[in-house]
Amino acid sequence: MPPLTTPQAPTSRAPRRPRRSHAAGRAGITLVELLVVLGVLAVLASAGLAFARPSLAMKAARAVRTTVLWARTEAMWRGAPMSVTELPGGAGLVVVAPADPAAPCGEGTPLARVALADFPGVRLVAGLPRGLVWLPSGSGRTCSGGGVISGTMLLADARVTISVVVSALGRVRLGVVAAP
Repeated sequence: MPPLTTPQAPTSRAPRRPRRSHAAGRAGITLVELLVVLGVLAVLASAGLAFARPSLAMKAARAVRTTVLWARTEAMWRGAPMSVTELPGGAGLVVVAPADPAAPCGEGTPLARVALADFPGVRLVAGLPRGLVWLPSGSGRTCSGGGVISGTMLLADARVTISVVVSALGRVRLGVVAAP
C-alpha cells in the first residue's frame, strides 16, 4: 500500500528567494554620494567660469574705448575741441573741455575719467604721452599740434595684454596682443 499523503492547498505566495546581504542588494545612490558629486561639479563649474569671463584688462580697455569715443562725440556736439590725456603716473585717462580752444590740452573742465584703480591689477604699459585732441569735425590730432594721430595704448594684467588703437578718423578698436 502506498504511503498516505495529505493534499496541500495551493498557495498564493510566490516561492521565497534566498536572502542577500544588505550591502550586496543595494541599488541606487545615497544622499551623501549625490552631495559629493554636486560639490565636485560646483567646484569645476566655478573654476571654468573664472577663466571664461573677460579679464580686467579687457574691461579696462572697453572703458577706455568708450571714453575716447565719447570725447569725440562731445567735440562734435559742442562744436569745440575735447582733449584726452593720461592721468599722472599712467593712472588712467581724463577727458577735458579746454577753457581756451587755442590751447586744447591746457586747463579746462574735466568731463570724464577712467581710473585704472577701478580695475585691480591693470597697468598702462604704453599710452598716449602727448595726448590727443578731438576736433569738432571728428578728426583727431596730437596735443602738441602735430598731424593726424594714430596711437596705440596697451593695457595689461596677469592674464592678457590688450591694445586700444585710436585712428585719426575716430575709429577705436581693441585687440589682444599677448595672452599666456
